[in-house]
Amino acid sequence: MIKLYDHNLSGNCFKVRLLLTQAQIEFESAVVDVFTGENKLDKYLKINPAAKIPCIDDNGLLVWESNAILLYLSEAYPKGYLPDDINSRANIYKWMFFNKTSVDPYLAKARAMLKFYPKGSENLDELNFLQNEGNKSLAIIDNYLKDRTFFDDKYSIADIAFYPYIKLSYEGDILLDKYKNIINWINKVESTKNFIEIY
Repeated sequence: MIKLYDHNLSGNCFKVRLLLTQAQIEFESAVVDVFTGENKLDKYLKINPAAKIPCIDDNGLLVWESNAILLYLSEAYPKGYLPDDINSRANIYKWMFFNKTSVDPYLAKARAMLKFYPKGSENLDELNFLQNEGNKSLAIIDNYLKDRTFFDDKYSIADIAFYPYIKLSYEGDILLDKYKNIINWINKVESTKNFIEIY
């Protein structure tokens, strides 16, 4: 059985939990309390030396980095979340890398600053930068989704990769009101089979 090193407040962990649940891949969750530093203890550093969650242990194979885990699971347990067509795969790869370079770093950090940092400790210049860059990326996505239901022809790991931090962007004071296509996409993602709530 797959073991997922997890935390219920992590958007990156939710990605993996969502795919495992929707694909009906059996797993058990082991909570790593990053707020008390469990991820930096030797016990966990042997699992992931980068001290980050999520990580999965699939019969001794350790895979970390959320989007790498999504790709691995889609290959190891094919359930239709990564298509066979090379053009579709290239499209999904492209967006999943964009997710990790141009979306999650801004939305997740802005969320962390306002939700988890001590009140009043925020660097307001940095927060403003994160919000501005996040909005630039959301505008690109909103334009892309104007004639699409999902990031590729069908619901895929690309949608799963983007969903958590876009859904939670309001917690970083990045609002989606002007991104009607993204709002429609969120509704479509949430109507997929075996969908689970983020929290």
